[in-house]
Amino acid sequence: MPTEITIPRLGWSMDEGNFVGWLKQNGELVKAGEPLFTLENEKAAQDVEAIDGGVLSIPQDAPQPGSVVKVGQLIGYLLLENETVDSKGTGARPLPVQGEKIDDSPKLDSVIPVVLAFPRTDQPPEKLQPPVSPRARRRAAQLGVDTTQLDGSGRTGRIIEADVLKAAASQGPASIAPPHAKSAASGDGQISSMRRSIADRTALSFSTIPHFYLRVEVDATELIKMREYLVEIVEKECGVRVTVTDFLLRAQALALRDFPAANAVWQGGSIVRHANCDVGVVVGLPGGLLIPVIRAAQSLSLVQIAKERARLVEAMRTGRFTAEMLVGGATSLSNLGTTRTDEFAAVIAPHQSSILAVGRAAPRPYVVDGRLDVRTTLRLCLSVDHRVLDGAPAAEFLGRIVELLEAPKALVDGGRST
Repeated sequence: MPTEITIPRLGWSMDEGNFVGWLKQNGELVKAGEPLFTLENEKAAQDVEAIDGGVLSIPQDAPQPGSVVKVGQLIGYLLLENETVDSKGTGARPLPVQGEKIDDSPKLDSVIPVVLAFPRTDQPPEKLQPPVSPRARRRAAQLGVDTTQLDGSGRTGRIIEADVLKAAASQGPASIAPPHAKSAASGDGQISSMRRSIADRTALSFSTIPHFYLRVEVDATELIKMREYLVEIVEKECGVRVTVTDFLLRAQALALRDFPAANAVWQGGSIVRHANCDVGVVVGLPGGLLIPVIRAAQSLSLVQIAKERARLVEAMRTGRFTAEMLVGGATSLSNLGTTRTDEFAAVIAPHQSSILAVGRAAPRPYVVDGRLDVRTTLRLCLSVDHRVLDGAPAAEFLGRIVELLEAPKALVDGGRST
């Protein structure tokens, strides 16, 4: 019996995705566990592996690269030797309604054999567009390279990042179009699944979560000195570069530990507290952003947080991540410290209750012991879900973060020094 190939659900919120392309050719022998096709959900593109072996049969009405496909949609078959299937296929058939009986009995007049031989040699075969890796697609968007004009050097002819870089170098900067030039000129308004997801999720969050904001300026002079002292030592001994983001994440985690009321979310009409202090960190990407979550951050040292942060950022930027990395936590960190942004307010992620927005560290006028001085400061803005926290407890939570940042030795030690 033919093995059906259907669109899987890559994330809990996924209902549909973009079909990027097949990684195998029609009639090619496929082994279980081999990458079969690439699917893009609202987060990123991922390769989908074959759950069984057989000869790939792609129906005539199978989705084309770039088509929108529904979860559960049938797109092809894996056949045994001498097995047949309807060449027209049923790739676009809808999922059956629960309780509905489907007649799957074959119709003799509609079953024809699938040709499993090589293509005829008396006419040139149609050239198929090779699949593009997620990393190559992002790089092509940055450099304005048209991947449809490239030949892939990866496995099974896949276009990889090296192919894009080679094409960009050969074209020269004058011939490379800006990434948005096509859509701006044509006005087609096409957006990626990631951008659509960001639009939907931020609109949902802002319209359903009653935000309020607390702002504070932190004397980060000692924190910056501590970071500068540790960065080379930790990198040499542990192979990771400690950043200001790591200090901020540790401060959030310890503050959540000390104020359990902030480690909660609004769910199903009630407040649900989390056992562990999981903290999300916003990672910017060429096409949008993702928020991976550091698990049980309250039990991790500063160096351990730095290692986990680096691992998650690498996974997000290379597309090698799982949906589980992106769920959970009551709060997140959005740090624009590498930009010229002094301060900003962030939108709370759906299913969380707060987000800490941090601008750049810069020398600013600051009063110390009643005297005006110039200190390196950070400006923080905490966005809070009013259903979960009121102003006073939220201010205590933010105040604890400030205490930890202004006494950074506590972040390097156990977090009980202040």
